[in-house]
Amino acid sequence: MAPGAEIQLDTRQGRLAGLAWRRADAPPVLALHGWLDNAASFVPLAPLLPELDLVALDLPGHGRSVHRHPTARYHFVDYLFDVDAALDALGWADCHLLGHSMGAAIAALYAAGAPERVRSLVLLDSIGPLAGDAGQTAERLRRSLAKHRRGSGEPRLYDSIDDMVSARRKVADLSAAAAGLICRRSARAVGGKFTWRSDPALNWVSSLVMTEEQALDLLRHIEAPVLTLHATSESPWFTRERIEARKAAIPNARHLTCAGHHHFHMDAPDAIAETIRAFFQQHDQPTRESAGNE
Repeated sequence: MAPGAEIQLDTRQGRLAGLAWRRADAPPVLALHGWLDNAASFVPLAPLLPELDLVALDLPGHGRSVHRHPTARYHFVDYLFDVDAALDALGWADCHLLGHSMGAAIAALYAAGAPERVRSLVLLDSIGPLAGDAGQTAERLRRSLAKHRRGSGEPRLYDSIDDMVSARRKVADLSAAAAGLICRRSARAVGGKFTWRSDPALNWVSSLVMTEEQALDLLRHIEAPVLTLHATSESPWFTRERIEARKAAIPNARHLTCAGHHHFHMDAPDAIAETIRAFFQQHDQPTRESAGNE
């Protein structure tokens, strides 16, 4: 399992870290991880895609990337500007997007907002952003403001990375191997103990979220070809009915099911690697806008 080369990108959004499996003159792919994960979530899959020029980011606040300013929040749509800045720093006019969980939701929204920069996208076990009930808007805003006033308190310390792996597995459906990859990249040593590199503010309640109507409108405006891969296990975030409605909203999409749980791309990468490679290569044409600017 090739771990990938460490990279750092100096962008207008700040310094972003990541892992890269580079190949000249190959289809460019930007990989986006899930919430509280990091670029290491693509370590099992990326070496099985040697025909691609693949860069996996640590999104801001995650892994080894910069944290946002202490007075800033991690609003979901702000990640779109991070993706845009990363493409510029890489010198890519456009690319393919490979996203898992939150990263897949970011990829879908970026494809809707910047169609000229997305050749195609593969969404792993997510299909657009989490949506909120419009009737809970005020309550959500109150909870967010209250949490902001309280802050995060002192960081939790662990005696070992193994203890961090155990803690992560208690709140996420992760194998020991997958949790180990993510935790080792997220850990930092503090006085003989370990704590998380990730920004504690990632756990704060979002002040505003989209409604389902807004999410569907964005999905309808994705112009690039889309491949969705969903785990056979039940999603804790989307009902089956909502998943089917969102699938129907995407104009040019193919939908497949993969055996396993939410992190199936880490647990069984062999089962999906060829499908992903073939999809990206099939649709590897610069967008009309980016081709016209060359």
